[in-house]
Amino acid sequence: MTDDLSGRTAFADALARLRTSRGLNKKALAQMMGFDPSYVSHVERGRHRPTLEFAARADAVLHTNGELAAAFEEFVADTQSPDSPTPRTTRTPVHIPQGLVVRREEAALDLGDDGYYHIRILRDVHNAGDQPVTRFPVRIEADAHPADPLRSRTFYRDNPITLEELDFRATFDGEPARWELVKDCDAYKKIYVYFEPAGVPSPIYPGHSATIVCAYRVHATKWGNWFEREIRWPTEELSVHLRFPVRLGVSLTGREVTWSGDRKLPSEVTSSTHDGSTHYTWTTTVPPLTNQYHFDWQLAA
Repeated sequence: MTDDLSGRTAFADALARLRTSRGLNKKALAQMMGFDPSYVSHVERGRHRPTLEFAARADAVLHTNGELAAAFEEFVADTQSPDSPTPRTTRTPVHIPQGLVVRREEAALDLGDDGYYHIRILRDVHNAGDQPVTRFPVRIEADAHPADPLRSRTFYRDNPITLEELDFRATFDGEPARWELVKDCDAYKKIYVYFEPAGVPSPIYPGHSATIVCAYRVHATKWGNWFEREIRWPTEELSVHLRFPVRLGVSLTGREVTWSGDRKLPSEVTSSTHDGSTHYTWTTTVPPLTNQYHFDWQLAA
């Protein structure tokens, strides 16, 4: 087995060589890829292990005709023990994720009178690649005690989030879509939403777009006082809307999480009160890949 660090260095060397040959500096490449410049720098210096999404996007932007993608596959093969489980980065062919672009994401969380947080995520997606896309992965993750991982693990072991209570639903261009649970943990679910409205396969072909909406709920006792959006695909616009009953006296804070550290949100959160609810709204454009936008709140009541 090749040392993981040397494998990273080989990939990093190939990335730097190809970037330089195109006359691009790290910042320019990062902007073209939709990544934070610090992440590109860390990969080239061997400080971070490259991901499938990063390799696929770099290969497409640099027009290497698969050279960089092949280097990534060799890196994965060289750094994987024959007896080790298949890493997540090799479960999907390299050419699939590079084409998806999220034109608009609207994420909403609503604390209802029924005691549940109701979450709804709308994504307008566009296939900018050269292969049809047939499904979209959705991750659901809760953490009632983020400052105490052991306490959270114990809590969810005794109080797991069930698929029945999630009441998960998905639509594709307004029609109910088939979905499949592919990973089921106490506080984490991974679901594939298939582009099959009314049971008819409807891939998103190159150059085409579609709207995917996913909705689910988690009881307030199992969720935790936070909400986060992670940029996993090139995204043109992201908006977050949070709603709480006025009587709870919610106090909200937000931050941007990057490879170089936490910092203030790139735009202000606005708030309004009407119909017995406090509404918080936040929007940003062209957020860098891998960044996270994290919101925390405290309840006075």
